[in-house]
Amino acid sequence: MTRRRFNKSEHVALFIAADGNCTVCGVPLPDSFHADHIVPYSRDGETDVVNGQALCAACNLKKGDRCDENDVRFSR
Repeated sequence: MTRRRFNKSEHVALFIAADGNCTVCGVPLPDSFHADHIVPYSRDGETDVVNGQALCAACNLKKGDRCDENDVRFSR
């Protein structure tokens, strides 16, 4: 079975890659930011930083289990 959650070092990497701001709306991220799967885990998205993004809670809850159809990295 594959792991579902990002580990601590992956959390840090996502925060740094996002420059400390939500990837979607740009607000500064709190310590309790969400490490989100771009392609959701429920849709076979891997738990890997290349499939991760740092989001504020509001943006992550709004996104739910949807994929960003415009993200060329994950077009199938």
